[in-house]
Amino acid sequence: MNIYDNIRKVVKDYQKYVTEPIFLIDKDGKLIYSGDESLSKKEGIFAVNREFIERRDVYEWQGMTFYNIFVSGWRFLTVGIRGTGDKAKNMVMLLSMSFEHLSNQVSKEDFLLKLLIGDLDRDEIEYYIEKYKFEEKDLYRVIIIESHDAIDDAFKIVGHIFEKNSYQTVILSSNKFAVLLLESVSADIDKATKTLKDTIESEVYIKIDIGVSNKAYNFTDISKGYREASIALKLGKKIDNNERGIYFYRSYALEELLLELPEDVIKRFLEALTDGELDYFNDDELVSTLNSFFRNSLNLSETSRDLYIHRNTLVYRLDKIHKLTGFDPKQFNDAVMLKVIMTFVKLLT
Repeated sequence: MNIYDNIRKVVKDYQKYVTEPIFLIDKDGKLIYSGDESLSKKEGIFAVNREFIERRDVYEWQGMTFYNIFVSGWRFLTVGIRGTGDKAKNMVMLLSMSFEHLSNQVSKEDFLLKLLIGDLDRDEIEYYIEKYKFEEKDLYRVIIIESHDAIDDAFKIVGHIFEKNSYQTVILSSNKFAVLLLESVSADIDKATKTLKDTIESEVYIKIDIGVSNKAYNFTDISKGYREASIALKLGKKIDNNERGIYFYRSYALEELLLELPEDVIKRFLEALTDGELDYFNDDELVSTLNSFFRNSLNLSETSRDLYIHRNTLVYRLDKIHKLTGFDPKQFNDAVMLKVIMTFVKLLT
């Protein structure tokens, strides 16, 4: 239900106690409520917005009384009532005050939360962007921070890291919040998220996980960024719970695609490729070795450094994996199959 729907609902209740018909016209000149069906059939009713669009006082037109409600300099709603004179003027002003109060009920924090979860239409987004003085052209990267502990203190830390006007924060639950980071600040997103995680964990003494959207979005599309960051956090923790604890959506595109497959299809696939021998893929050493090998693009030298083991030890482990599973991780096609199998095993547990 959008803001105009809420206002329509309220005015219907008011109409029960008001003799003269009330009507409402939205910012585009559309009649969105009429207490008199005959009014809604008169095309001329729309001319009121074109002729009196900038009026800031009560005005009369064709035996009716109007008042425009403005938000941050632009007309949001026109309230009208049939009749003229002091009685009609007082009534239209009283109605306008009620609707202005209703339009102000959504706080900045509520707006941002509704924005992230996709609970606002375009008109509402434009309205609140004006109301809270956001720049419509600004692009934001979505970052979700989650902990097993309360995040009150962690929430406050954000203000010590980023400049005041470069971010917005939204509390999602008692242990999770989102940071909307301006694209200019999030250009080096790896550095920004690492700084965020290190600072929170060292100063608040809680462990956090971070999910990061693929790119920056404007407010109209930012719910896409929230979805991406949520998926990255969910899949990252489930599939690749690495020590770094920072998960980027771009790293889990394959996993998201595989997640869409029915469970019976996944089980059939695993049975065909592994003969039901899945215990290997629950072995910590095997999994950590393969994860590092994949993360380092199948590069032996980089992987051995990442794991703090000798190159020969790594080669021994990879050969052992080949022998156990029948797939050679040093070969690209086999490596892809191992990655898919490991992902399916994680998704099923």
